[in-house]
Amino acid sequence: MYCQNCSIMAPTAALSLLTLLALQAAAQDVTYFEIGGNLDLNPAFSGEITNFIWKHKGNLVAEYIKGSVPLEYLGDLKGRTNVDLTTGVLTISNMSQSDGGLFTVEINNRVLPVSFKAVGIRKLDGYPVEVSVRPKGCSSLTSKNCTLVCGGQFQGAEPVQYFWKTGKTEQWKEGNKTFSISRRFSDYTCKVKNPISEKQSKPFQSSSGPVPLPAILLVAVLAIGATFVV
Repeated sequence: MYCQNCSIMAPTAALSLLTLLALQAAAQDVTYFEIGGNLDLNPAFSGEITNFIWKHKGNLVAEYIKGSVPLEYLGDLKGRTNVDLTTGVLTISNMSQSDGGLFTVEINNRVLPVSFKAVGIRKLDGYPVEVSVRPKGCSSLTSKNCTLVCGGQFQGAEPVQYFWKTGKTEQWKEGNKTFSISRRFSDYTCKVKNPISEKQSKPFQSSSGPVPLPAILLVAVLAIGATFVV
């Protein structure tokens, strides 16, 4: 039998599916965890929980049905997993990089619209954060402008943000890894921050301030000497 509405329904169904996928992608919550630390995922569910299913990469992690199926942990995360029966919060200890990925939860027979993309990173404690100058030895005596660089590579601790402070009383301002300086300030401090930690450098003493008095006297003496030689 010919379906008169099929030609209309097919594009509509496809559009609905795309819309659903777009909404699911938009609701995905990126959660960063410390490698070797704990991961806490809060479904923010209000009301009594009668049953739930937590999944990791599509595989069962925890399952519970009140009065029927006691709380059971399954899969590779078994032994490191705990779920609060009141709030539904999932906690996993001793997380490794491979434990990251997509977590989903179904509560009271309904798949919640939010999912969690877990990403493992390292704290910044073990990374050197120092201010260096480019080109090396750059100062007001050699150049009008110098470039400061905050730290080195932060592979494994990314994403990171950079903040700079000039002088001792100025406020932190977010910026880039590099910072161009003029002759206004003599102290520069940078701070690196990622979702789980932050670390700041020691104040960098720049020589881009006024030319010191001994240097001025030296120039004057040389100038006088040159006059006598001529």
